[in-house]
Amino acid sequence: MKELVLKKFKSIFHYDAKYVVSCGGRFEILGNHTDHNHGLCLAATCDLAITAAVIEAHKDVVAFHSGGYPVDVVHLDSLEPNKKEFATSKGLIRGIARYLKDHGYNIGGFAAYSESTIFVGAGVSSSAAFEILVGQIFNILFNEGKIPTIVLAKAGQYAENKYFGKASGLLDQIGVAFGNISYIDFQDINNPKIKQVPFPFDDLHFVIINTGGSHAALSDLYSAIPNDMYNAAHKAGVNFLRETSWDVIKGLELSEIERDRAYHFYSENLRVESALKALENKDKEQFLKAINESCESSSKYLKNMMVKDEYVGSPLQACDYFKEITNGKGAIKINGGGFAGSVIAVVPDELLEIVINEMGKKYGENNVKEVHVRESGAVRI
Repeated sequence: MKELVLKKFKSIFHYDAKYVVSCGGRFEILGNHTDHNHGLCLAATCDLAITAAVIEAHKDVVAFHSGGYPVDVVHLDSLEPNKKEFATSKGLIRGIARYLKDHGYNIGGFAAYSESTIFVGAGVSSSAAFEILVGQIFNILFNEGKIPTIVLAKAGQYAENKYFGKASGLLDQIGVAFGNISYIDFQDINNPKIKQVPFPFDDLHFVIINTGGSHAALSDLYSAIPNDMYNAAHKAGVNFLRETSWDVIKGLELSEIERDRAYHFYSENLRVESALKALENKDKEQFLKAINESCESSSKYLKNMMVKDEYVGSPLQACDYFKEITNGKGAIKINGGGFAGSVIAVVPDELLEIVINEMGKKYGENNVKEVHVRESGAVRI
């Protein structure tokens, strides 16, 4: 990929690039829908990545060409949000530049050409990968690599919220930026505690399966999950579930869905802690058990494994099919918001070829891919 982006850069801009910078995506191991209520998560940086050849250019202009798309030109002399740039790469570039400048860091113009191995429907946060990549380019070119990683993550979140028009938390950016597996405690959501953990199991493999279905019409379903948790918390006299306990919540007068989703929050936090200990102690069975229990909780309590009762083509059907072809070995759960899209499977050595082949037949070869935990975040290569 490095040679490809250098070659393409020269063919487009007619001079040699100076650096090549790469940033992986992220996938969720555990902590489904816990971050918004200040819970616990395990997210991994993956080797599906965006790679860019770059060079410092005119001091006020960024020219960013993503393979297969028109070049984005951003003039840095104007850093105000522009609603016409919402949901565009230009908006993200401008927002990241604004955040870094406002926090005392240097910005400047550059030219870049990038290619991506992140496939459509992977659910590995390609937007966060792009954000951290852009932030790291500013860091390398103009700040001697001294910007802290958490600042790059917050710059990405800021750009996504204010310049892209998406009200995301910080989970995706942290999962992308830090490398390895990140244990994240969002109790203080503005200053989360982050701990890097290597993946110790050489005989287990992560496989992402895109089950299909668009997220475009699912915004109300996504919003309902945190809202139900907030409602339960408010009835306990607090803003977020993390500020109280399940013992308090279960004694309140709640709707069935509020109670179920609150229960998922507390039980999922316990699973994150269990999985963290399993990774540190190299306890494979405990790790797989936590993931499978998360899948069951998402189906039974969180209720984000399918849209209404539409089982065919749902993530729930994919999980059931995986369990059938593996005879209950390995583990599988939803990857991200849910209702549609991708699931993440943890597959033992002896079943990897079977899973990829059989899931590929059902969902298409391009929608089934093994991913690896990447040790680094956004780095110069």
